[in-house]
Amino acid sequence: TQSLDELEGRFDELEKELAQMNANQTMLNRNNNELVELQHVLTKDAVFFQEAYGNVGEPRRGEDARAPLLASGASSGVGGDMFGAAAGGVKLGFVTGVIARDKIPAFERVLWRATRGNLFMRQATVEQKLRDPVSGVEVEKNVFIIFFQGDRLQQKIKKICESFQANVYPSPDTTRERGELLNQVTHRLQDLEVVLTRSRENRKQVLASVAVHLQAWRSRVMKEKAIYHTMNMFNYDIGRKCLIAEGWCPKTATEEIQYALRRATQRSGALVPSILSVIRAVHEQPPTYNRTSKYTKAFQEIVNAYGIAHYREVNPAVLSIVTFPFLFGVMFGDVGHGFFLLIFSLILIIKEKQLGSQKLNEIIAMPFGGRYVLFLMSLFAIYAGFIYNEFFSLPMDIFGTTWHQPNSTSGNIPDLTRTYAFGIDPAWKGAPNELDFYNSFKMKMSIVFGILQMSVGIFLSFFNAMAMKRPHSVINMWLNVVPQIMFLWSIFGYMCFLIFYKWYIDWPHLPPPIPNPPFILPLIINMFLQPSTPPDPLMFPGQHSLHYFLVLVALAAIIIMLPVKLGVLKYLHNKQHQHIGHGKQHDEHSGSAPPSPAVGHHHHHEHDDFDDEALDVSHGDLEFGEVAIHQVIHVIEFILGAISNTASYLRLWALSLAHSELSTVFWDRLVAGPVKDGSVPMIFVFWSVWFAGTFAVLLVMESLSAFLHALRLHWVEFQNKFYVGDGVKFTPFDYKKILNPD
Repeated sequence: TQSLDELEGRFDELEKELAQMNANQTMLNRNNNELVELQHVLTKDAVFFQEAYGNVGEPRRGEDARAPLLASGASSGVGGDMFGAAAGGVKLGFVTGVIARDKIPAFERVLWRATRGNLFMRQATVEQKLRDPVSGVEVEKNVFIIFFQGDRLQQKIKKICESFQANVYPSPDTTRERGELLNQVTHRLQDLEVVLTRSRENRKQVLASVAVHLQAWRSRVMKEKAIYHTMNMFNYDIGRKCLIAEGWCPKTATEEIQYALRRATQRSGALVPSILSVIRAVHEQPPTYNRTSKYTKAFQEIVNAYGIAHYREVNPAVLSIVTFPFLFGVMFGDVGHGFFLLIFSLILIIKEKQLGSQKLNEIIAMPFGGRYVLFLMSLFAIYAGFIYNEFFSLPMDIFGTTWHQPNSTSGNIPDLTRTYAFGIDPAWKGAPNELDFYNSFKMKMSIVFGILQMSVGIFLSFFNAMAMKRPHSVINMWLNVVPQIMFLWSIFGYMCFLIFYKWYIDWPHLPPPIPNPPFILPLIINMFLQPSTPPDPLMFPGQHSLHYFLVLVALAAIIIMLPVKLGVLKYLHNKQHQHIGHGKQHDEHSGSAPPSPAVGHHHHHEHDDFDDEALDVSHGDLEFGEVAIHQVIHVIEFILGAISNTASYLRLWALSLAHSELSTVFWDRLVAGPVKDGSVPMIFVFWSVWFAGTFAVLLVMESLSAFLHALRLHWVEFQNKFYVGDGVKFTPFDYKKILNPD
C-alpha cells in the first residue's frame, strides 16, 4: 500500500504528463483545423480564378456588375502576371480567408462602407461544418476573396477581417503555385491525422490506467482529508506534547473503541498508546443516538423530520412502527388495494440489494427507502379491508352472512343465534341504510383511536418528566401531566365509554325499551352547558350524578394546572431568591469571592431537559410574570387542543369513507354497467379504464393522501403531547457517510 506522500508524487507526475498531452493535443487540433480551412480556401480560390480565366478575351459587356472585375480590359491573360499591371496599368491585390456564415451580411456592409465600394468580393459556401481553430466549436463557414487596390485598403480590410474573427490565409498568385501548396497541405493533413490518432490512443491508455485506480485513490484521499479535518478540532497540550480530543460516543461502544485504539497502536508501532477516558459533561447537552436497522430506519427518519429528540427523551419512532401503518390502514382499508401495495413493497424488498447498489432517481428512491413502511402499511390496509369486508369495494361472504330473507316480500332478518365471525357482515353492503351504518361505525371508531393515541402521548410526557430527574420535573409530572389526563378522560374518555356502552346494549329489548337511544355528542355538550338537567332518557342508573362528578374533575384539572401550579412555582421562586440573598450576605461577611456561576449552567440544563410546558424558575433573573403568562397560554392551548385534536382524528372516518365510496363508483360505472350491457369490446375497454383509474387515483393518489394524513396525526395530534424535538443528532465519524454523502 502506497503512502500518501508517494501518492502525491504519483499524482504530480500524472498531472504534468496529462497537462503536456492536453497542450500537445490542443496545438495539433488547432494546426489541423487551420490546414483544413486553408485546404478549402485553396480549393475555392481555384474556382474563383477559373471563372476569371473563363472570361478573359470576351467582349466587354458594358455595365454588367456580375462580370469579373479582372476580365475587363485584360489583354495579356490571367496567369502569374494577372495581379501585376492590368490593361490600364492598375495594380490589384487580394485577401482570402474563412468567416462564419452568419457574419457575412454585416461583413459585406462594413467592407463596402470602409472602402467606399472600391473592392470586389466573391464568396462560396463550405458544405461541411468546420471547427474553428480558436474556439474549437463546429460552425458553418464561407470562403471569401476580396480584390482591392492599394496598400491602405489592404490594411483596412485585414483589420475588418480581424474584428469579425475571420481567419485570413495566404494564397499564391499563380495557378501552379496554388496547386503545389494545395498538394502540400493535403500531405500535411494526412501526416497530421496519423499523429492525432496516435496522440489520442496514447492519452486514452494513460487515462485508462488512471481510471483503474481512481476510485481507490479518491477514497484514500477523502479518508485522509476527513482524518486531518477531525484532528484540527483537537486541543494541543503543550506540557504533555499530545493531542486531546473531547467527543461523544455511545456508552455501549466504549470497549469497542478501546480495542480499536489498542489495535491502532500495535499496527502503527507507536511508543505511547492512545488513552480513552470517560468524563462527565457539564456544559453541553449530549447528542441523541437512536440505534436503527434497515427495518426501523424509515420510521426513525419520519420522526426526525419533525425534530431530533433531546437526550433521554422518549422516542416516538418505537410506537410509530405500529401506529403509523395502522392509521394508514384505517384510512386505506381495502383487501384488493392493500394486496397491490403489498406486491409493490415485496418487489422493492426482494430487489433491495440490486436497487441499493444503484443511484436511483427521486421518484424511485423515496418508496425504496420506505419499503418496510410500505410493507406494514399494506398489511394493515388488508387487515382493515377484512374488517370493513371490502375487496375493490365488493363484500366478501367468507363466513356466511347472519342475515336471511324468509320470503320475497319481507326484508332481511338477522340470525340472533350467531354473529359474523370477523369484520362487518356482507349484508350491510348494498343495504338501504348502508351509508348510515358505515358513517356511525367509522366515525365512532376514529374518535376511540384518537383518544387512545392522545392518552398514550400524555402518558409518555409523564415518563419524560420522570427521566429528567430534576426537582421541577416532579412538579411538571404531578401538576401538569396528571391534570391533563384527568381533563381528557373526564370528557373524551367518558365519550369513548358511551360509544362502547351504546354498542353493547340491546336498546329495543330493555325494560322499559328505548327505541331511539340518545345521541352522544349532544349529551356531552349538555353535560357542561346544562349540568343540572338530567339526560333524557338515562342510559344507565346514576348517569346524572356521574356527570356532576366528571364536570368537577375537569374543573379540578384546570385549577391544578393554573392556580395550584403557579402557586408552587411562586413559592419556589421566592425560596430561590432568599437562598441567593443569604449567599450574598455570607460572601460579604467572609470577604470571599462569589461562587462560580454554576447556577447558570444548571439553568441551561434545566431548560434543555424540560419541554416548553414547564419553565424553570430557579434562575433569579427570570421574572415570575413570564412563567405565569406562559402557563396560562399553555393551559388554554391544551384545552382547545384537546377538542380540536379529537376532531382532527375524524379524518380517519372521512378518508376511509371517501376511499370506499370512490372505489364503489369506479366499479359500478366502469365494470358492473358494461357487464350488464353484454358488449364484449366495451367490457375490455371499460375494464382497462377501471384498472387505470384504480391505479392512478386509488393506489397512487389515495395512498399518498392517507400517508400524509397519518403523518399529520402523528406529528400534530400525537407528538405535540410529549415530544419537544429540540435535540442534536449524534453524527459519528463514519467513512460511509464521508465517501457517500447521499
